[in-house]
Amino acid sequence: MIRILCVCGNGMGTSTILKITIRNICMDLGIDAQVESCSAGEATIYVMQTDFIITTPEWASMIMIPPHVKVATTLNLIDKETIQKIIFDTCREHFPDELTTA
Repeated sequence: MIRILCVCGNGMGTSTILKITIRNICMDLGIDAQVESCSAGEATIYVMQTDFIITTPEWASMIMIPPHVKVATTLNLIDKETIQKIIFDTCREHFPDELTTA
């Protein structure tokens, strides 16, 4: 299982929508994922139990990210096609055992 953390400014709107989108994408791709969402300020609570963070470049620069955590950034956290590509590419590169579909 891969643990994905969605981070936005307040941890309510955008990251919650992103969490739902990522859950659906992971289901479509056959990826066993635990997906959480939070604000940038709360991210330190979650990062040690996270494999992969998805956020904007601005918020990524504000989070203390441990070396084991992979980070993907995008300027558009609600574009499903972009998010699907990020999820697939990150899993293919860093978590290939999580992909059950090609």
